[in-house]
Amino acid sequence: MRLGLAGGGSDVSPYSDIYGGAILNATIDMYAYASLEIGKATGVEKGLKLELRAADLEASLSHVIEDLEPLPIYGKLNLHKGVFNRILRDYRKLLEPHLLTQLLLG
Repeated sequence: MRLGLAGGGSDVSPYSDIYGGAILNATIDMYAYASLEIGKATGVEKGLKLELRAADLEASLSHVIEDLEPLPIYGKLNLHKGVFNRILRDYRKLLEPHLLTQLLLG
């Protein structure tokens, strides 16, 4: 995992072209895994179950998704929710057909 300690962005054009740039980074021996699986939510008429897990924190959180709206960022596992929201924002057009089919047809 790369950690930016100082000068972040000063090595990127056009700033670095005009002013030069320097950064200080460090790496640590850490890693993260993520997977996204679509599954039917149990106990509700329609919707998909989204389960967020942090094995290192021994924490999990489940959401039932009935539409393709971002998750609210409050409570626990906010980083996980933020990543899901970013995936939704950046890849919505790729996800919509599959997710909407699952939502409508179960």
